[in-house]
Amino acid sequence: MRCIARYSYSETTVDRICAEANIARGLIHYHFGSKDALMARTYQRLAADLLNASREAAAKATNTEEKLTAIIEACFAAPVFKPSTVKVWLGFWSVAQSDPVIGNAHKALYNAHRDTLKKLFDQIVQVCGTPVDGEFAAATLTAVIDGFWLERARDPSSFKSVNALCGCMQVMETFLPHKPCAQNV
Repeated sequence: MRCIARYSYSETTVDRICAEANIARGLIHYHFGSKDALMARTYQRLAADLLNASREAAAKATNTEEKLTAIIEACFAAPVFKPSTVKVWLGFWSVAQSDPVIGNAHKALYNAHRDTLKKLFDQIVQVCGTPVDGEFAAATLTAVIDGFWLERARDPSSFKSVNALCGCMQVMETFLPHKPCAQNV
């Protein structure tokens, strides 16, 4: 991951990986078979780290709205939202359309993330009876999160994590019913 953050995805070579990790080229072939397989495994680990951080944060929440908030907070907390980690994500996003293995892993991650958000929005609707399109709410919130991530990759000094969190919380609030009902969810 350090090589992707330092050089970009396309400029990360087996030689650079080996130099960074202080290992012989043969170890990559032995453990992964190819650079592509190593990169796919790296993406899967990165995705698992993000999902685990989100799940752990949500598990500590006591109600549905708190779970939504916790998931959003996890997206902007260390180590997930470090500039170097976001650069790695951007590198993988750049090849998700052209690399089928990374593309499938990326699709699975996003489907799981959006599905979790949709289910939480749908739970609020069930309790409050307020019509909310959970799928649209989840897609919108994901897009706003991704926008902040892209901006962080472009210029890490352009905003603070707390500002990104605040913006996403405001978007979340637009989909929630009035507070008295949401607090009971």
